[in-house]
Amino acid sequence: MKQILLDAMDSDTLSMDAVRALFAWQVQRIDAVGGLARASGIDPAAIDHWLEVPPVFTAAFKRYALFGGDEPVAEFRTSGTSGQGFGRSLFSADGLDLMAAAVRRNADRMLFPDRVATRVMVLAPPPDAAPHLIMAWGMARLVAEFGTPDSGFCVGPDGLDVAAVLHTLERSVEPVTLIGASFGFVHLLDAMDDAGRRVALPKGSRIMDAGGFKGRSRAVDRGELMASFTRLLGVPASHQVNVLGMTELASQFYDNALSNPTGPRVKVNPPWTATAALDPHTLEPVPDGEVGVLRHLDLANIDRPFVVQTDDLGRCVDGGFEVLGRAVNANDRGCSITVDALIRGEG
Repeated sequence: MKQILLDAMDSDTLSMDAVRALFAWQVQRIDAVGGLARASGIDPAAIDHWLEVPPVFTAAFKRYALFGGDEPVAEFRTSGTSGQGFGRSLFSADGLDLMAAAVRRNADRMLFPDRVATRVMVLAPPPDAAPHLIMAWGMARLVAEFGTPDSGFCVGPDGLDVAAVLHTLERSVEPVTLIGASFGFVHLLDAMDDAGRRVALPKGSRIMDAGGFKGRSRAVDRGELMASFTRLLGVPASHQVNVLGMTELASQFYDNALSNPTGPRVKVNPPWTATAALDPHTLEPVPDGEVGVLRHLDLANIDRPFVVQTDDLGRCVDGGFEVLGRAVNANDRGCSITVDALIRGEG
């Protein structure tokens, strides 16, 4: 199955053959997927569209062991900010290989389409300090695959060393890629504002922020954050890329700021994924441009249900989709809040 999915990831369009194959495979291996298929009377071999695959809701990851791999070698968790406990996503060795391929191929298309070599600096803890944080694992792949030899992580046991980060940024002569949780950047930017510090990063530098805009102390507006990236770090909006990632999925959805600089800013589906906006009452697709709850398919999600129903509000538009908020606001998106705590040295 792993090779079928890797081959599908090389395609320019979503492979329905791979969708049917993975659906049939998960029906046999994941009780929840098999139960949904039987209850719906759906034959995996007979589906014509990915929306015919019964979805699993994100809340189910907090209640059930949704794993179909041979042997789990990694466990990633949501933050459990809703008070209902954390969600768990287990990965086999094949699952990690597929996620690594998704990270590499996606970043190559969406974060480094110009092939500029940069020093990758991560405003988050490394995987050995945060073994259950899927964001840290993915960022380590970006450092290994795309960073110059002096790349690395900037958050240690005592949190973010702002002085050391600024020292490096102010003396950098090569382009820099700053990556981290969206709210994790706020600590650096606030410190720069408080000290009256400004940096003009070298041409070709870029910023990738992931997750939401709520931390433990306050929220921050997306437009405000982008303006601060330009004002304090000298990085234009054209080189600021937000990425949506979910602990329940293996793939990520990047802004097209770098890959399509002349078009409107949208989240882009890599060819092995798909996204639909659905009416929250009927769960039927709504027309492009109308707001609904987002459902994602991810063929890299070999070990866990590969069609996931979220409570994110959004709309599908030409070239991709937009995320507009949450249908249920009691459970803030976890990774940004988790990194917020670790940057403060509260982990």
